Amino acid sequence: MAEPRAHHIHSSSLGLTARPGRLPGPSIVSLPATSAPDSRQRTGALVLGTLTAFAAAELLVTYGNPIAGIVLHAVILTSLIAAAGLGTDVAQPSANNRLLYSLTLVPLIRILSLSMPLARFDPAVWYVMAGLPVFLAALVIMGPLRLRPAAIGLRPSWSPLQPSVAVLGFALGFFEYQILRPKPLIEDLTLSSFVLPALILLIATGFLEEFLFRGILQTTASPVLGRFAVPYVSVVFAILHIGYRSAADVAFVLAIALIYGWVVRRTGSIMGVSMSHGITNIMLFLVVPFIPALTARPDWLALP
Repeated sequence: MAEPRAHHIHSSSLGLTARPGRLPGPSIVSLPATSAPDSRQRTGALVLGTLTAFAAAELLVTYGNPIAGIVLHAVILTSLIAAAGLGTDVAQPSANNRLLYSLTLVPLIRILSLSMPLARFDPAVWYVMAGLPVFLAALVIMGPLRLRPAAIGLRPSWSPLQPSVAVLGFALGFFEYQILRPKPLIEDLTLSSFVLPALILLIATGFLEEFLFRGILQTTASPVLGRFAVPYVSVVFAILHIGYRSAADVAFVLAIALIYGWVVRRTGSIMGVSMSHGITNIMLFLVVPFIPALTARPDWLALP
């Protein structure tokens, strides 16, 4: 989900074929019929180029110079905007251009989370301050891309996968705590101190990140990448967790992102995964740190 510097707007640490219950419109278009070598090469270059660029910028931010990392993210953002506007009809952008345009949200997430004066605010408010501008940018992008709310999963689904994946969030929060063991966002686990941060995590991490990744990005990637849209968006999502300096967490996030992407592809809704994502972060940052029986790391979960 991408995040303030001290705390990633966390995926939990932890993105569509035409069948009933799957997303309509552009999100359900399978791999384009034009499978000529030049088309495949362009698609491969897009995938490899964007993943390499995002990873390089995140590694630079985390292990090198954060300012240089912001500059690289700004260069990536500018390049994506320029590439999305080249050789396309503004009124009818191609599938590749639509994907490039939506990918501008990725560097924007990091630029905002690193450049805002978040240290002046309560840690739980960081997520709101960093997430609100990205949410507004996503709404702006939906206009020219003609993405309707239902097309990006903003609709109910009665599939049993929805409550199942939501409940999964409780276990994911426990397991991710064993990997990261972060400091809690609150000083004591009381009702008065718990409610507001829990709502913030549910909306500003759970809903927002699923709206961005499993919603907008997975929808625009599907016409270009077909069944590979889910793994592509999942890798992008995992890359944004490099800042936790844990290879185990990046792998964990990737696995959960693949599950979330599959659920959205099957059900056509991001509601269940949004709830699961929010619950994961609530458990991770607000609940597990205060329960000794859960904070004790089992021997079979011991990490090197």
